[in-house]
Amino acid sequence: MTIEGEAAHSGTLTGVLSEDVAQMRRRLYGDINADAHFRSFRIGATQLCICYMEGMADDNKIGAFILHACGMEEDRDASPRRWTSGELMERVLEIAQCEAEARPESLVRSVVSGMSAVLVDGSREALVVETRGYPARQVNRTTNESVVIGSQEGFVESLRTNVTLIRRYLPSSRLISEPMSAGSEFPCSLCLMYLEGTTDPGIVAALRDRIRRIDAPSVDGIGELQQYIEDRPFAILPQMLQTERPDRAASCLREGQAIVLAENSPYALVAPATVFHQLHASDDSFARWQYGTFLRVIRLCGVLLSVFLPGLYIALTSHHMHLIPMSLLTSIAEARANVPFPILVEILIMEFSFSLINEAGTRIPQQIGSALGIVGALILGQAAVAASIISPILIIIVALTGLGNYAVPDYGFSVGLILYRLFVILCGALLGLFGICIAGYCILLSVCGERSLGFPYALPLAPSRPHNPDILLRPPVWAQVHRALYGRRGASGEGGENP
Repeated sequence: MTIEGEAAHSGTLTGVLSEDVAQMRRRLYGDINADAHFRSFRIGATQLCICYMEGMADDNKIGAFILHACGMEEDRDASPRRWTSGELMERVLEIAQCEAEARPESLVRSVVSGMSAVLVDGSREALVVETRGYPARQVNRTTNESVVIGSQEGFVESLRTNVTLIRRYLPSSRLISEPMSAGSEFPCSLCLMYLEGTTDPGIVAALRDRIRRIDAPSVDGIGELQQYIEDRPFAILPQMLQTERPDRAASCLREGQAIVLAENSPYALVAPATVFHQLHASDDSFARWQYGTFLRVIRLCGVLLSVFLPGLYIALTSHHMHLIPMSLLTSIAEARANVPFPILVEILIMEFSFSLINEAGTRIPQQIGSALGIVGALILGQAAVAASIISPILIIIVALTGLGNYAVPDYGFSVGLILYRLFVILCGALLGLFGICIAGYCILLSVCGERSLGFPYALPLAPSRPHNPDILLRPPVWAQVHRALYGRRGASGEGGENP
């Protein structure tokens, strides 16, 4: 009989220690799996066996809170007697997190996640003891969402640590954390967090339902989870927000959003989200409102340059040369006199080269990443101009475009802007400024037509809804009175799913 068939046939433990140990050994492939350990011992007249995975469980916790505690109780017991699993949990084991479990498949999931299963002879329930002690990265600075002013902590790969980080920022009994899992064959531990009384129950129900409906053997972290539960898989821009900052995740919870954390993933998934969440940075809130407003204006200008500048350049130089001042037009013509390619091909070559340098600088070791950027941007660019492959003014256009793209705080959103930019370039090359207007209109329709967890992606402007003025500009904190955009009051009305 296969292991799966045996699991279906035997839904609980037998209470006979030798049979239960043999069943756990088969399920964990104990004969060939060197990490599966079975430690037998005795308390009074009762035989017990601890089942754990080496490296995932902490040997010191097992020795101090289980073996030592049982040994001390046996020394105090003048007349040896039999113990049940309930008595061991209540009177002997010196550890806070301990619960009874009778299903072998649940015991196996607990053991492979780092906990220990204590099998008791004569009891049809085993004890699952929290003994996880696998190595984990310490809380450190953020990698992609660095700030000048504000908290420097970032999420790590430990789910328990990430939940604790958020609770430090929101010490409230209303902060709810629901354990969940995704993946049928290799389940990934998740945690759904929200503020009871602030977050719309429809948001929580929608997230919970979408996670439960995932039909996949495994879900590897937040990135794959987002692809399974997002509204429109073919949308260009991300419909949910990924952040590695606990303070930003806590701020989203205060606004009435919900977040999902995953084991082995140093990010939090925030839903629902708007296009404005993708453009905001933590520095905006920590700085004075004048500084935050200035930074947002700069960032918005960077986004517009990133999307439209190359398209405008090709539209003006190919279709509307009469709109360019004569002195500038003469300079452009002289610079392109020896370039053998059309303007469209020239721009596409530079876009590909810039993206290639960016990707290479991201993947290679950090020690030589800056050197690669200098080589790619200066030496190769200068060589291309000297060889009359690229015109000098196009180097300036592409450099401004790249800087504008880097001003976007969210990585996924910045990649989506690149795809929009290519669309604008093609429209500008075909139809000139009319094509640019068509492309801009299509992008605006696309953004306003997207939805995040059932809510419009352009909230609270399209459709209009009572909100903080903290949208495009950064007002003073005392002017921000509508704290919960997605809360019970903000979420009533249109938008949102009704599971």
